[in-house]
Amino acid sequence: MNKNGFYRQLQDIRPGLLLAVLIGLAGYGLTNVLKSSLLDPLIIALVLGIVVKSSLKKSKRFESGVILASSIFLPAGIIFYGLQNLNFAKLNEVDPTILLLMLVVMSVYFAVILLLGKVLGQKKQITYLTASGSAICGASAIAVTSPAVDAEPDDVSISLLSVTIAAFVGFALFIPFLASLFNLTSRNYCFLTGTTLQFTGLVAVAAQYTPFLKNDMPVKEMLSLALTVKAVRYLALLVAVPLFSSLIKKKLSIPWFLWAFIAAGLFGTWIYSAHGSASHSVLARYIKPVHTISWSIAMSAIGLNAEVKELLSNNGSKSLIMAFAGFIAATITFLAGLYFINYI
Repeated sequence: MNKNGFYRQLQDIRPGLLLAVLIGLAGYGLTNVLKSSLLDPLIIALVLGIVVKSSLKKSKRFESGVILASSIFLPAGIIFYGLQNLNFAKLNEVDPTILLLMLVVMSVYFAVILLLGKVLGQKKQITYLTASGSAICGASAIAVTSPAVDAEPDDVSISLLSVTIAAFVGFALFIPFLASLFNLTSRNYCFLTGTTLQFTGLVAVAAQYTPFLKNDMPVKEMLSLALTVKAVRYLALLVAVPLFSSLIKKKLSIPWFLWAFIAAGLFGTWIYSAHGSASHSVLARYIKPVHTISWSIAMSAIGLNAEVKELLSNNGSKSLIMAFAGFIAATITFLAGLYFINYI
């Protein structure tokens, strides 16, 4: 490519790349200003991208740069996310009985959503993203899984918004009602939220506002327990990503970024094990903004490529049904398992 060609290509990608970066930073900045665990910067950036896209109509000026932004910042965010969150040592901090129950609950999450996706004739990419986001860790799981299943912007937008709606309804109505109905203790409530809620922010908030529970542990310990249980769910990405990638490609497929994700997680685990949780927390303090900003930019780019009409389509309705059904089935499974554990 000659010099003129390079500059022409640079001029083509610059507007879209800059727009995606600015919207992503705006989403990240807004959540930091508001300082609420209920607000996920990835969701805010996605919604802002969709809103801006609708105002741009069908302009092609930003298209190439927006596509480039997604392809750069998604893998970068995945690697730094693994460094902070993929902590294998957390397995030793959760009771084996609860680990087994978590495995059953996640299996129910996946089974119900995958089955419904097949019955409803849902697009495979949306089904897999909805399942990952619901069973593992919301927007983060969708961000990690989306490149592995060759998801289009509309697939990501539909699945993420569906999982978000189901998560907030469950957090605000379903979980508190069941906890009160079954008179759960603080400890069991932490296990319930850490095992079933989709977003880490929701788990953190739920663990801190529990005046209706029988308190059998301090609030600070409740928060630590709930987040530890939630952290163990991240490890399911090591199975879900290659599985769904292989199903899409109809052959064994392990995306390149998964190896980087695992390597980053092993390094983070080594820091946690060798230097203690305090050192790991210091590392996370610097790493978290990097992966969050990277994914916010990627999500803004996805929003800039999404079509609003697709969000209101049959696929959107089906994804919402799947997300709600998966959450309800997983929560009932957890309560039944908890009753069985206490009974025996």
